[in-house]
Amino acid sequence: MLGLALGGGGARGLCHVGVWRELEPLGVRPDVIAGTSMGGIIGALIAAGHDAASVQKISANVDWLKVLNWGFSGRVFSTKRLRSFLAQYLPETFEELEIPLVVVATDVASGTTRYLHSGDLLAAVHATAAFPGVLEPVRVGSDLLMDGGMLNQLPVDAAHFFGAQNVIAVNATSLQTVDMTKDSQPVPTGRFLKGTFKEAVRGIEIMQAQLTKMRLSLFPPDVLIDPAMDDVGFTSFNKFERAAEAGAEATRERAEQLKALAG
Repeated sequence: MLGLALGGGGARGLCHVGVWRELEPLGVRPDVIAGTSMGGIIGALIAAGHDAASVQKISANVDWLKVLNWGFSGRVFSTKRLRSFLAQYLPETFEELEIPLVVVATDVASGTTRYLHSGDLLAAVHATAAFPGVLEPVRVGSDLLMDGGMLNQLPVDAAHFFGAQNVIAVNATSLQTVDMTKDSQPVPTGRFLKGTFKEAVRGIEIMQAQLTKMRLSLFPPDVLIDPAMDDVGFTSFNKFERAAEAGAEATRERAEQLKALAG
């Protein structure tokens, strides 16, 4: 049983579009998909049966900053716009998906990781992408959930927990030192976030990078696809083509391993 784990990373997570574009002709079809944040969104599209061309078209034509409400006026936004977008392309429940999917969220009250795999699909995908301070947490049942990347940015473990013996993981988190003197990403404006957003995001990225390194040592994937995207920032949604091509290139570099894994 083959699993595909797609990590979070904001705009960097759009690399998953290029990865899927290359996996499809290699005959790599996962039996289960695990996703966090943007990896959860792209993973849900794949699990719903969208082929590479469809995922490419959907991702290229959407205004991600608008859908994710990253226009900012100094307040946290609701997830209604994101839900409306997802409802166009996804079924309402996990049970209607073509490929089993698990998305990772963080429980606000308990501070623990939640693995969502049944019931309300749209709410679950909202939750995994609810970045703190940007989108309000999402109520799923009796629980209040937010972005899964706070604790589990690359859910290799989730793929294993749900039956995968072998896992292909796609990392979209910057694990390297970055140059903070460069304006590599758009910075939203607003009374609360102006002048602090880049530093706040970088602080979360540092935490996520360390947690991801630790988790990769605990749950090493059979194949790790790690696209080079030093020039793509967390909110650089205007660099979709660059992120997607980075994902495609990194996948091509692992083509022989991937074909062997797929049998």
